[in-house]
Amino acid sequence: MFKFEEGKCYKMPAHFGGSYFDPDAKAIYDDVVTLIFSYTTDGEQLSNYVPEGFELTKPELSIEFQQCRQVEWMAGSYYDLVSVAAPVRFNGQRDRLEGSFSLVVWENKTTPILTGNMMGVPKIYADIEDLHILADTYRTRLSFEGSTFLELEMIRHQPLDAEEVKAMNTDINSLGWRYIPKVGAPGADLSQPILFPMHNEPNAAWLGSGKVKWTKSTWDQNPMQFYIINALAELPIIDMKPVILTQGREILTEAQGRVLK
Repeated sequence: MFKFEEGKCYKMPAHFGGSYFDPDAKAIYDDVVTLIFSYTTDGEQLSNYVPEGFELTKPELSIEFQQCRQVEWMAGSYYDLVSVAAPVRFNGQRDRLEGSFSLVVWENKTTPILTGNMMGVPKIYADIEDLHILADTYRTRLSFEGSTFLELEMIRHQPLDAEEVKAMNTDINSLGWRYIPKVGAPGADLSQPILFPMHNEPNAAWLGSGKVKWTKSTWDQNPMQFYIINALAELPIIDMKPVILTQGREILTEAQGRVLK
């Protein structure tokens, strides 16, 4: 008969066994191309999607596309993601810190979706195109079963100098909310804010201009996600900041994550 062992970490399905906790474990992404789109929006409207315990520090939405290659923990495999986040401050009884609160993360492979959701990162599926690069234009699209709901485009990019790139070598407080519903009843068996720290190591970066285009979805186009897409599409784009393009490494320090209190 299978029995859980103290000191081991398990993932679903847990009854096939677990592994011992490694406090120095890191998930290394050796080749990551990142596009970051940020724009000012309606702060009151945006705050409707930020849980209690967090507060917005700026009325700003960030959309980050990442084309991940040479992913060590996936045996060198690859996937793409698009993260939508807002800058927040957490004011708890023990923890007080600022970071980026993940509203939703779309990914195009099952493995990172499942592992991230267990840690409290709100991951769901979408078809995400690799970057289309033509001259000085970079673009990608997100869709679900043929229905496009987000288009991202960067143009006229200019390189940053070495000192500006070095300044982007930073730790990132990625914040989220882990929610596990009860079985056969309303409410949650687990509902808690979390910290999932990362480290960004770009070796080159560029600034450009760009645009973000949301397209609302209907229930029949995307029955499990349409309300998420439409909520984000309704946030006004008041002022678009310069788009940032980087190429380099990213390191996920999952072992340093924790539940916030």
